[in-house]
Amino acid sequence: MLVAVPSASAAPGSSTESDRIVVEAPRARAVVERSPFRLSFSESAGRPVLREVPNRAPAPLTTPSTADPIAPGLDNPSTPTLYAPLSFLVGTESLQQYDGGIFGGNLMSGERSGVQYAAKRVLSAERTGRGVRLTLSTTDPSGRTLKVDLAPLGCCAISVRVSAHPSTGVATIGDSFLAGRGEGFFGFGGRHLGLDQRGKVFSSFVNEENIDGTTGWGSGGDGTSLYPNGPPAAYYPLGEFVSSRRYGFLLDQPQLGRFKLAADRANRWNVSASARRLRYVVAPGRAAKTIGTLTSLSGRQPVPPRWALGPMMDRLVKNFGETEEDYEANLRADMRDLRRYRIPIRAYRIEGWGFPGGNHGLAIHTFTSAALQAEVVKTLRRRHIHPLAYLRPWVEPDSSAVQQGLVATHADGTPYLTTSTTGRAIALLDFTKPAAVRYWKRQVRQIFDLGFDGFMQDFGEEVLFGMRFHDGQTGVTMHNRYLTLYAKATREEIDRYQRRHPKRRLWFFTRAGYTGRPGTPAYEGGNFPGDETTDWTRSSGLASSTPDMLNRAIGGAYGFGTDIGGYFDLTTPPTTKELFIRWAEWAALSPVFRLHGAGPTGTHAPWTFDSQTVRIYRRLSKLHLRAAPLIMRLWSRAEATGVPPTRPLWLTDPSDRRARGADQEWLLGPDLLVAPVISEGATSRRVYFPAGCWQESGGRKRYRGRSSARVEAPLAKLPMFRRCGSHPLSASHR
Repeated sequence: MLVAVPSASAAPGSSTESDRIVVEAPRARAVVERSPFRLSFSESAGRPVLREVPNRAPAPLTTPSTADPIAPGLDNPSTPTLYAPLSFLVGTESLQQYDGGIFGGNLMSGERSGVQYAAKRVLSAERTGRGVRLTLSTTDPSGRTLKVDLAPLGCCAISVRVSAHPSTGVATIGDSFLAGRGEGFFGFGGRHLGLDQRGKVFSSFVNEENIDGTTGWGSGGDGTSLYPNGPPAAYYPLGEFVSSRRYGFLLDQPQLGRFKLAADRANRWNVSASARRLRYVVAPGRAAKTIGTLTSLSGRQPVPPRWALGPMMDRLVKNFGETEEDYEANLRADMRDLRRYRIPIRAYRIEGWGFPGGNHGLAIHTFTSAALQAEVVKTLRRRHIHPLAYLRPWVEPDSSAVQQGLVATHADGTPYLTTSTTGRAIALLDFTKPAAVRYWKRQVRQIFDLGFDGFMQDFGEEVLFGMRFHDGQTGVTMHNRYLTLYAKATREEIDRYQRRHPKRRLWFFTRAGYTGRPGTPAYEGGNFPGDETTDWTRSSGLASSTPDMLNRAIGGAYGFGTDIGGYFDLTTPPTTKELFIRWAEWAALSPVFRLHGAGPTGTHAPWTFDSQTVRIYRRLSKLHLRAAPLIMRLWSRAEATGVPPTRPLWLTDPSDRRARGADQEWLLGPDLLVAPVISEGATSRRVYFPAGCWQESGGRKRYRGRSSARVEAPLAKLPMFRRCGSHPLSASHR
């Protein structure tokens, strides 16, 4: 609904003469002040929950040439920012990426320079359906204008689209808003740097592998920094957040985005994109409501088959020195030892699998003979264990996919080759090309025909700016968007296959993703956090898992499964018994319980330690099975509402400052509090209890909410608490 609010001298209902213009959805409202231009958002006719900074005709701001070898001059709080409504940079921005290898696709360096201008006043306004199109004058002396489209979006949000005219010379465009005193900013995808991002500056750009800066790869650090892209680096960033001041925000575009959240100005925050256009969505309302509104647009992971919530195990291919004979021996040993040690298991992943007769050009591991693969799949299915495989979007340079032109190219149309994490030459499938999508779907279909019920869908972060795609896009827009198209192609084939095979229940999980309308969460079945290091650090080890899980969960990516024991041990010691057990404790009451392993050393199964580890791991596997009905019920509700199964404590009360800092515990539903130990050598930990009465699971001791207490936590104990009077894991509660 578009409402014109007239001035005293204007004709009633005249949008061209009114002092203010109002665009309304049933539960959201945007108000435009004409001169000077200023935009604000509220719940219907209530008080504004988000307002642009005052428009005081700011002078143009010169941005000197700046460069940063790690964060490309974008994630530095001192980078000049013009805090004004709808500011834009006329000048240049140059970004470079790692062009392959372990950090392939990540930002490496960059430079930005020019002059920043901003909006001045509304020159004209016209109705466009239920919305309005504005033309704004700007402080740019060349006479440049901004076109702004405002429109209601469903019941509860307002869409904003801004473009510069002419657009030539515009390098970035953004908007600035008032930050409330103590306002918290939550979400942004799989970030490791806590839950409340107030005071932070970071970009939204999919990154491959970042590791603790104390390990020798980077310089200095305290276990919280990441190399090479800094503390905010993430495989799964989302340009989406929820504020403690009753609104949510979605940056609705694939280009590199940047957030500056009350960092250099305590009462200001800024969002910008490396583009000539800016698109965002504002959803007023309390936290749970805005999560629902935003994820209804960006996507929510669909409910998995029940078996996917049971314990899983991966048989990895070691990165160095493993032969086909070694791998086959490990497969046979696992079949024996899983039964010998009575380890509950619902799914088993064969990483070193292959198509009979060859891998069809896909750059996957092929460490298993067709005969043994068929034997193992048959054995697993006979034991009611679901076989899983492994896929990634890489193809060999001499494959038929390259010959048929199904991959990303250079500007001249030749295949664009980059290198894998091990230096192997690869090309990337072009998921904007229908023939390439059909090619991918054939591979997925053949996996299911071989008897597998799902797979790990790995990688996809390697898209480079210079790549060209069939639909005319370059890597500038496709770097982030690629993950969504990748997952979408898989989801379409899974849905098609299940319609033709109604008794099959199929599932896949990914590690990387991004925002969109919809984004990656709309298609994938679940996700894992990427290659965690085999240590305790908050940067990339065990302690990174909780904020990663909770930050991406409120963005619709709540099917989280950590790599039990960690993976990346090239720069850290091998997984110890203590770390393995604490990691398994952490995973027991998370959505997906999956035993992974380390690249160089392979799968660290519980029997590779000692009999005590086997007993503890067996008990934790059974605990996860007890929790599976609760997780399934919560996941079903999440699919309907967006409120995730695993919930940060602040979600119960965003105004609770102490809950915002509780980034190493979570609620599984409303009534179960989980607080795993994440510190080496610890036999106790402090737990913060949200409002209410809480009782130790299996004990009688009670704790009063909105307070902290130290609880005992010897190696075999997972601290967990139920809301007094509730029984969330009991059969009757299900």
